[in-house]
Amino acid sequence: MTEVDVRVLDNSERRAAHDVARGAQHLAAVSDGEWAYVRDLHEHGPVLGAFLGESLAGTVRLIPSGLALPGGVTVPMAATTGSGVRADRTGRGVFTGLRRESLRLAAEQGFPVMGNLVTGAMLYGRFGHGVGTRSRAVRLNPREARLRPEVPTDGDVRLVDPEASIGLLPRLYEGLGPYRPGVMGRSAHWWRAKWERLVRTGKSPSVAVHRGPDGDDGFAVYEAKRSGPGPRVTLMVTDFHAARPEAVAGLWRFLLGIDLVEEVCARRRPTDELVEAMLVNWRACRTHALDDDLWLRLVDLPKALDARAYGDGDPLVIGVVDDVLPGNSANYLITPAGAAPTEERPQLTLSVQALAMAYLGTMGFAALASVGSVRVLDDKALPGADRLFGARPAPFCGTLF
Repeated sequence: MTEVDVRVLDNSERRAAHDVARGAQHLAAVSDGEWAYVRDLHEHGPVLGAFLGESLAGTVRLIPSGLALPGGVTVPMAATTGSGVRADRTGRGVFTGLRRESLRLAAEQGFPVMGNLVTGAMLYGRFGHGVGTRSRAVRLNPREARLRPEVPTDGDVRLVDPEASIGLLPRLYEGLGPYRPGVMGRSAHWWRAKWERLVRTGKSPSVAVHRGPDGDDGFAVYEAKRSGPGPRVTLMVTDFHAARPEAVAGLWRFLLGIDLVEEVCARRRPTDELVEAMLVNWRACRTHALDDDLWLRLVDLPKALDARAYGDGDPLVIGVVDDVLPGNSANYLITPAGAAPTEERPQLTLSVQALAMAYLGTMGFAALASVGSVRVLDDKALPGADRLFGARPAPFCGTLF
Protein backbone atom coordinates (compact mmCIF):
# COMPACT_ATOMS: atom_id res chain seq x y z
CA MET A 1 0.00 0.00 0.00
CA THR A 2 1.26 3.48 -0.90
CA GLU A 3 2.52 5.42 2.12
CA VAL A 4 0.56 8.52 3.12
CA ASP A 5 2.58 11.75 2.96
CA VAL A 6 1.11 14.59 5.05
CA ARG A 7 2.49 18.09 4.75
CA VAL A 8 1.52 21.76 5.07
CA LEU A 9 0.16 23.06 1.76
CA ASP A 10 1.26 26.27 0.14
CA ASN A 11 -1.23 28.93 -0.99
CA SER A 12 -1.44 27.63 -4.55
CA GLU A 13 -2.74 24.27 -3.29
CA ARG A 14 -5.36 25.47 -0.85
CA ARG A 15 -8.30 25.82 -3.24
CA ALA A 16 -7.85 22.24 -4.40
CA ALA A 17 -7.80 21.14 -0.76
CA HIS A 18 -11.00 23.07 -0.08
CA ASP A 19 -12.69 21.28 -2.96
CA VAL A 20 -11.54 17.90 -1.61
CA ALA A 21 -13.19 18.74 1.72
CA ARG A 22 -16.38 19.87 -0.03
CA GLY A 23 -16.45 16.75 -2.14
CA ALA A 24 -16.22 14.60 0.99
CA GLN A 25 -19.38 16.37 2.19
CA HIS A 26 -21.11 15.80 -1.17
CA LEU A 27 -20.89 19.46 -2.15
CA ALA A 28 -19.88 20.98 -5.48
CA ALA A 29 -16.52 22.65 -6.00
CA VAL A 30 -16.30 26.21 -4.69
CA SER A 31 -17.18 28.97 -7.16
CA ASP A 32 -14.85 31.88 -7.91
CA GLY A 33 -17.20 34.25 -6.05
CA GLU A 34 -17.33 32.08 -2.94
CA TRP A 35 -13.60 31.45 -2.97
CA ALA A 36 -12.95 35.20 -2.82
CA TYR A 37 -14.38 35.11 0.71
CA VAL A 38 -13.56 31.57 1.84
CA ARG A 39 -9.91 32.00 0.86
CA ASP A 40 -9.52 34.60 3.59
CA LEU A 41 -10.37 32.02 6.25
CA HIS A 42 -8.48 29.28 4.44
CA GLU A 43 -5.27 31.30 4.56
CA HIS A 44 -5.64 32.09 8.27
CA GLY A 45 -3.67 29.19 9.69
CA PRO A 46 -1.97 26.11 8.20
CA VAL A 47 -3.73 23.69 5.85
CA LEU A 48 -2.59 20.07 5.79
CA GLY A 49 -2.79 17.88 2.73
CA ALA A 50 -2.43 14.10 2.67
CA PHE A 51 -0.96 12.67 -0.53
CA LEU A 52 -0.95 9.16 -1.93
CA GLY A 53 1.78 9.45 -4.50
CA GLU A 54 1.11 12.70 -6.37
CA SER A 55 -2.62 12.64 -5.59
CA LEU A 56 -4.15 14.91 -2.94
CA ALA A 57 -6.30 12.43 -1.05
CA GLY A 58 -7.40 14.38 2.04
CA THR A 59 -7.07 17.60 3.96
CA VAL A 60 -7.70 19.47 7.20
CA ARG A 61 -7.02 23.05 8.25
CA LEU A 62 -6.18 24.62 11.61
CA ILE A 63 -7.67 28.01 12.48
CA PRO A 64 -6.15 29.94 15.42
CA SER A 65 -8.87 30.76 17.94
CA GLY A 66 -9.47 30.94 21.66
CA LEU A 67 -11.58 28.90 24.07
CA ALA A 68 -13.35 30.31 27.14
CA LEU A 69 -12.62 28.31 30.29
CA PRO A 70 -14.25 28.14 33.72
CA GLY A 71 -13.11 31.22 35.57
CA GLY A 72 -13.54 33.55 32.60
CA VAL A 73 -10.07 33.14 31.09
CA THR A 74 -9.40 32.23 27.45
CA VAL A 75 -6.82 29.70 26.28
CA PRO A 76 -5.42 29.49 22.71
CA MET A 77 -7.24 26.82 20.68
CA ALA A 78 -6.58 25.34 17.26
CA ALA A 79 -10.00 24.96 15.63
CA THR A 80 -9.72 22.24 13.03
CA THR A 81 -12.16 22.27 10.14
CA GLY A 82 -12.35 21.60 6.41
CA SER A 83 -11.55 17.96 7.05
CA GLY A 84 -12.24 15.41 4.35
CA VAL A 85 -10.92 12.41 2.45
CA ARG A 86 -11.71 11.67 -1.18
CA ALA A 87 -14.30 8.92 -1.54
CA ASP A 88 -11.92 6.85 -3.69
CA ARG A 89 -9.07 7.18 -1.17
CA THR A 90 -10.73 6.07 2.08
CA GLY A 91 -9.47 3.12 4.10
CA ARG A 92 -5.82 3.81 3.28
CA GLY A 93 -4.69 5.61 6.44
CA VAL A 94 -5.32 9.12 5.09
CA PHE A 95 -7.58 10.23 7.95
CA THR A 96 -5.22 8.75 10.54
CA GLY A 97 -2.26 10.55 9.01
CA LEU A 98 -4.11 13.85 8.99
CA ARG A 99 -5.26 13.55 12.62
CA ARG A 100 -1.83 12.64 13.94
CA GLU A 101 -0.07 15.38 11.99
CA SER A 102 -2.66 18.00 13.02
CA LEU A 103 -2.05 17.11 16.68
CA ARG A 104 1.71 17.34 16.21
CA LEU A 105 1.37 20.69 14.44
CA ALA A 106 -0.98 22.11 17.10
CA ALA A 107 1.50 21.14 19.82
CA GLU A 108 4.39 22.62 17.84
CA GLN A 109 2.54 25.93 17.42
CA GLY A 110 1.73 26.18 21.13
CA PHE A 111 -1.98 25.36 21.28
CA PRO A 112 -2.89 23.64 24.57
CA VAL A 113 -6.27 22.53 23.17
CA MET A 114 -7.81 21.63 19.83
CA GLY A 115 -11.49 22.03 18.94
CA ASN A 116 -13.57 20.21 16.34
CA LEU A 117 -17.13 20.05 15.10
CA VAL A 118 -17.40 16.36 14.39
CA THR A 119 -19.44 14.68 11.66
CA GLY A 120 -18.21 11.12 12.18
CA ALA A 121 -18.38 10.65 15.96
CA MET A 122 -16.85 7.16 15.82
CA LEU A 123 -13.70 8.44 14.10
CA TYR A 124 -12.36 10.93 16.64
CA GLY A 125 -12.41 9.14 19.98
CA ARG A 126 -9.45 6.95 19.14
CA PHE A 127 -7.34 10.10 18.71
CA GLY A 128 -8.26 11.42 22.16
CA HIS A 129 -11.12 13.76 21.23
CA GLY A 130 -14.13 13.98 23.56
CA VAL A 131 -17.38 15.89 23.77
CA GLY A 132 -16.40 19.19 25.37
CA THR A 133 -19.74 21.03 25.15
CA ARG A 134 -23.30 20.04 24.46
CA SER A 135 -26.30 21.93 23.12
CA ARG A 136 -29.99 21.35 22.76
CA ALA A 137 -32.41 22.06 19.94
CA VAL A 138 -35.80 23.51 20.89
CA ARG A 139 -39.10 24.08 19.10
CA LEU A 140 -41.69 26.59 20.26
CA ASN A 141 -45.27 27.27 19.20
CA PRO A 142 -45.60 31.09 19.31
CA ARG A 143 -49.38 30.95 19.73
CA GLU A 144 -48.91 29.14 23.03
CA ALA A 145 -45.49 30.48 24.10
CA ARG A 146 -46.44 33.61 26.04
CA LEU A 147 -43.74 34.85 28.43
CA ARG A 148 -44.52 35.14 32.11
CA PRO A 149 -44.94 38.74 33.33
CA GLU A 150 -42.03 38.47 35.80
CA VAL A 151 -39.49 37.46 33.11
CA PRO A 152 -36.86 40.24 33.22
CA THR A 153 -36.75 42.94 30.60
CA ASP A 154 -34.69 46.11 30.49
CA GLY A 155 -34.19 46.99 26.85
CA ASP A 156 -35.52 46.68 23.33
CA VAL A 157 -34.82 44.77 20.14
CA ARG A 158 -34.27 46.19 16.67
CA LEU A 159 -33.70 44.65 13.27
CA VAL A 160 -30.33 45.50 11.73
CA ASP A 161 -29.72 46.22 8.07
CA PRO A 162 -27.52 43.48 6.50
CA GLU A 163 -24.85 45.94 5.42
CA ALA A 164 -24.65 47.45 8.91
CA SER A 165 -24.41 43.97 10.45
CA ILE A 166 -21.02 43.38 8.79
CA GLY A 167 -19.35 45.75 11.23
CA LEU A 168 -21.79 45.48 14.13
CA LEU A 169 -21.92 41.72 14.78
CA PRO A 170 -18.16 41.18 15.20
CA ARG A 171 -17.94 44.06 17.69
CA LEU A 172 -20.97 42.83 19.60
CA TYR A 173 -19.76 39.23 19.80
CA GLU A 174 -16.30 40.36 20.92
CA GLY A 175 -17.87 42.61 23.55
CA LEU A 176 -19.74 39.68 25.11
CA GLY A 177 -16.38 38.17 26.07
CA PRO A 178 -15.96 34.67 27.52
CA TYR A 179 -19.44 34.70 29.03
CA ARG A 180 -19.71 30.89 29.15
CA PRO A 181 -17.11 28.12 29.21
CA GLY A 182 -16.84 26.78 25.69
CA VAL A 183 -17.43 30.04 23.84
CA MET A 184 -14.80 30.38 21.14
CA GLY A 185 -13.22 33.36 19.45
CA ARG A 186 -14.33 34.49 16.00
CA SER A 187 -11.58 36.21 14.03
CA ALA A 188 -12.07 38.86 11.37
CA HIS A 189 -11.30 36.08 8.86
CA TRP A 190 -14.19 34.01 10.28
CA TRP A 191 -16.65 36.88 9.99
CA ARG A 192 -15.61 37.66 6.43
CA ALA A 193 -15.90 34.05 5.26
CA LYS A 194 -18.98 33.08 7.24
CA TRP A 195 -21.04 36.25 7.45
CA GLU A 196 -19.88 38.96 5.04
CA ARG A 197 -20.05 36.45 2.20
CA LEU A 198 -23.76 35.87 2.89
CA VAL A 199 -24.49 39.59 3.02
CA ARG A 200 -22.61 40.38 -0.19
CA THR A 201 -24.36 37.58 -2.06
CA GLY A 202 -27.83 38.56 -0.81
CA LYS A 203 -28.25 35.39 1.26
CA SER A 204 -27.96 36.81 4.76
CA PRO A 205 -30.66 35.88 7.29
CA SER A 206 -32.38 38.49 9.47
CA VAL A 207 -30.49 39.96 12.43
CA ALA A 208 -32.16 41.07 15.66
CA VAL A 209 -30.04 42.98 18.21
CA HIS A 210 -30.94 43.54 21.85
CA ARG A 211 -29.97 46.86 23.40
CA GLY A 212 -29.79 47.13 27.18
CA PRO A 213 -28.93 49.97 29.57
CA ASP A 214 -25.25 49.85 28.59
CA GLY A 215 -25.70 49.37 24.84
CA ASP A 216 -26.01 46.40 22.50
CA ASP A 217 -25.66 43.17 24.48
CA GLY A 218 -27.02 40.28 22.42
CA PHE A 219 -28.15 39.17 18.98
CA ALA A 220 -30.15 36.48 17.22
CA VAL A 221 -29.79 35.50 13.57
CA TYR A 222 -32.77 33.79 11.98
CA GLU A 223 -34.34 32.93 8.64
CA ALA A 224 -37.90 32.18 7.59
CA LYS A 225 -38.56 28.79 6.00
CA ARG A 226 -41.83 28.24 4.13
CA SER A 227 -42.79 24.57 4.12
CA GLY A 228 -46.08 24.78 2.22
CA PRO A 229 -48.81 27.08 0.88
CA GLY A 230 -50.06 29.94 2.99
CA PRO A 231 -48.41 32.87 4.74
CA ARG A 232 -47.11 31.08 7.83
CA VAL A 233 -43.44 30.16 8.16
CA THR A 234 -40.99 28.44 10.49
CA LEU A 235 -38.30 30.66 11.97
CA MET A 236 -34.93 28.89 12.09
CA VAL A 237 -32.64 30.55 14.65
CA THR A 238 -29.09 29.88 13.50
CA ASP A 239 -26.94 32.08 15.77
CA PHE A 240 -27.93 33.43 19.19
CA HIS A 241 -25.55 34.90 21.75
CA ALA A 242 -26.25 37.02 24.80
CA ALA A 243 -24.57 37.11 28.19
CA ARG A 244 -27.20 38.75 30.39
CA PRO A 245 -30.49 36.99 31.29
CA GLU A 246 -32.39 40.17 30.36
CA ALA A 247 -30.93 40.12 26.85
CA VAL A 248 -31.68 36.41 26.42
CA ALA A 249 -35.29 36.95 27.52
CA GLY A 250 -35.66 40.04 25.34
CA LEU A 251 -34.53 38.22 22.23
CA TRP A 252 -36.86 35.27 22.91
CA ARG A 253 -39.72 37.71 23.49
CA PHE A 254 -39.03 39.31 20.11
CA LEU A 255 -38.72 36.01 18.22
CA LEU A 256 -41.95 34.66 19.69
CA GLY A 257 -43.81 37.86 18.84
CA ILE A 258 -43.13 37.90 15.10
CA ASP A 259 -46.36 37.66 13.10
CA LEU A 260 -47.35 34.76 10.83
CA VAL A 261 -44.93 32.30 12.40
CA GLU A 262 -46.02 28.70 12.88
CA GLU A 263 -42.97 27.54 14.81
CA VAL A 264 -39.68 28.91 16.15
CA CYS A 265 -36.78 26.44 16.04
CA ALA A 266 -33.36 27.01 17.56
CA ARG A 267 -30.80 24.33 16.72
CA ARG A 268 -28.05 25.22 19.21
CA ARG A 269 -28.90 26.56 22.67
CA PRO A 270 -27.23 26.06 26.08
CA THR A 271 -28.46 23.01 27.95
CA ASP A 272 -29.26 25.10 31.04
CA GLU A 273 -31.20 27.86 29.26
CA LEU A 274 -34.66 27.44 30.80
CA VAL A 275 -36.83 28.73 27.98
CA GLU A 276 -39.68 26.60 29.36
CA ALA A 277 -39.56 28.42 32.69
CA MET A 278 -39.98 31.77 30.91
CA LEU A 279 -43.37 30.67 29.58
CA VAL A 280 -46.85 30.60 31.05
CA ASN A 281 -47.28 27.24 29.31
CA TRP A 282 -44.20 25.13 30.03
CA ARG A 283 -45.12 22.67 27.25
CA ALA A 284 -45.05 25.32 24.55
CA CYS A 285 -41.29 24.65 24.34
CA ARG A 286 -40.11 21.17 23.43
CA THR A 287 -36.58 19.85 23.35
CA HIS A 288 -36.11 18.41 19.89
CA ALA A 289 -32.59 17.04 20.40
CA LEU A 290 -29.67 17.03 22.81
CA ASP A 291 -26.49 17.11 20.76
CA ASP A 292 -22.74 17.10 21.11
CA ASP A 293 -21.46 20.54 20.18
CA LEU A 294 -17.72 21.28 20.42
CA TRP A 295 -15.37 18.31 20.67
CA LEU A 296 -12.08 18.95 22.47
CA ARG A 297 -8.64 17.40 22.30
CA LEU A 298 -6.25 18.34 25.12
CA VAL A 299 -2.92 18.76 23.34
CA ASP A 300 -0.63 20.09 26.07
CA LEU A 301 -2.15 18.63 29.23
CA PRO A 302 -0.09 20.50 31.86
CA LYS A 303 -0.87 23.87 30.25
CA ALA A 304 -4.52 23.05 29.59
CA LEU A 305 -5.18 21.85 33.14
CA ASP A 306 -3.42 24.78 34.79
CA ALA A 307 -5.18 27.37 32.60
CA ARG A 308 -8.71 26.90 33.95
CA ALA A 309 -10.12 27.83 37.34
CA TYR A 310 -11.32 25.14 39.75
CA GLY A 311 -14.05 24.97 42.35
CA ASP A 312 -13.76 24.52 46.07
CA GLY A 313 -12.79 20.87 46.54
CA ASP A 314 -10.18 18.78 48.28
CA PRO A 315 -6.88 18.27 46.43
CA LEU A 316 -7.20 15.48 43.87
CA VAL A 317 -4.68 13.36 41.98
CA ILE A 318 -5.77 12.02 38.60
CA GLY A 319 -3.83 9.65 36.37
CA VAL A 320 -4.25 10.33 32.66
CA VAL A 321 -3.39 7.95 29.80
CA ASP A 322 -2.75 9.38 26.33
CA ASP A 323 -1.80 6.75 23.77
CA VAL A 324 -1.44 9.23 20.89
CA LEU A 325 0.58 11.94 22.69
CA PRO A 326 2.37 9.87 25.36
CA GLY A 327 4.07 12.93 26.84
CA ASN A 328 0.69 13.79 28.39
CA SER A 329 0.48 10.48 30.24
CA ALA A 330 1.17 11.34 33.87
CA ASN A 331 -0.38 11.95 37.26
CA TYR A 332 -1.70 15.46 37.95
CA LEU A 333 -2.46 17.18 41.23
CA ILE A 334 -5.59 19.34 40.99
CA THR A 335 -6.39 21.91 43.69
CA PRO A 336 -8.51 25.07 43.82
CA ALA A 337 -5.28 26.98 43.15
CA GLY A 338 -4.35 25.15 39.93
CA ALA A 339 -2.90 21.96 38.49
CA ALA A 340 0.55 20.44 37.97
CA PRO A 341 2.17 17.04 37.30
CA THR A 342 2.93 15.05 40.43
CA GLU A 343 4.58 11.83 41.54
CA GLU A 344 1.75 11.13 43.99
CA ARG A 345 -0.42 8.05 43.44
CA PRO A 346 -3.68 8.72 41.56
CA GLN A 347 -7.11 8.53 43.15
CA LEU A 348 -8.86 8.40 39.77
CA THR A 349 -7.52 7.29 36.38
CA LEU A 350 -8.97 8.05 32.96
CA SER A 351 -8.11 8.45 29.31
CA VAL A 352 -7.36 11.82 27.76
CA GLN A 353 -10.64 11.44 25.84
CA ALA A 354 -12.64 11.13 29.06
CA LEU A 355 -10.76 14.08 30.56
CA ALA A 356 -11.75 16.19 27.53
CA MET A 357 -15.40 15.52 28.45
CA ALA A 358 -14.82 16.71 32.02
CA TYR A 359 -12.42 19.56 31.20
CA LEU A 360 -15.02 22.35 30.90
CA GLY A 361 -17.44 20.80 33.36
CA THR A 362 -19.79 19.31 30.76
CA MET A 363 -19.51 15.78 32.15
CA GLY A 364 -19.05 14.98 35.82
CA PHE A 365 -16.48 12.48 37.05
CA ALA A 366 -19.17 10.51 38.88
CA ALA A 367 -21.22 10.22 35.69
CA LEU A 368 -18.16 9.15 33.71
CA ALA A 369 -17.27 6.61 36.37
CA SER A 370 -20.79 5.14 36.17
CA VAL A 371 -20.20 4.20 32.52
CA GLY A 372 -16.67 2.92 33.05
CA SER A 373 -14.79 5.92 31.65
CA VAL A 374 -13.16 6.71 35.00
CA ARG A 375 -11.47 4.09 37.17
CA VAL A 376 -12.02 4.87 40.85
CA LEU A 377 -9.12 4.02 43.17
CA ASP A 378 -10.44 6.13 46.06
CA ASP A 379 -14.22 6.27 46.49
CA LYS A 380 -13.95 9.54 48.42
CA ALA A 381 -12.41 11.29 45.44
CA LEU A 382 -15.46 11.42 43.15
CA PRO A 383 -17.50 14.12 44.97
CA GLY A 384 -14.43 16.32 45.27
CA ALA A 385 -13.58 15.84 41.60
CA ASP A 386 -17.02 17.03 40.57
CA ARG A 387 -16.73 20.09 42.81
CA LEU A 388 -13.30 20.95 41.42
CA PHE A 389 -14.24 20.56 37.74
CA GLY A 390 -17.88 21.72 37.91
CA ALA A 391 -18.84 24.84 35.95
CA ARG A 392 -21.75 27.26 35.94
CA PRO A 393 -23.21 28.37 33.64
CA ALA A 394 -23.22 25.22 31.54
CA PRO A 395 -20.51 25.07 28.87
CA PHE A 396 -21.70 26.08 25.39
CA CYS A 397 -19.98 26.92 22.12
CA GLY A 398 -22.64 27.66 19.49
CA THR A 399 -20.21 28.55 16.68
CA LEU A 400 -20.04 26.74 13.35
CA PHE A 401 -16.59 26.78 11.75
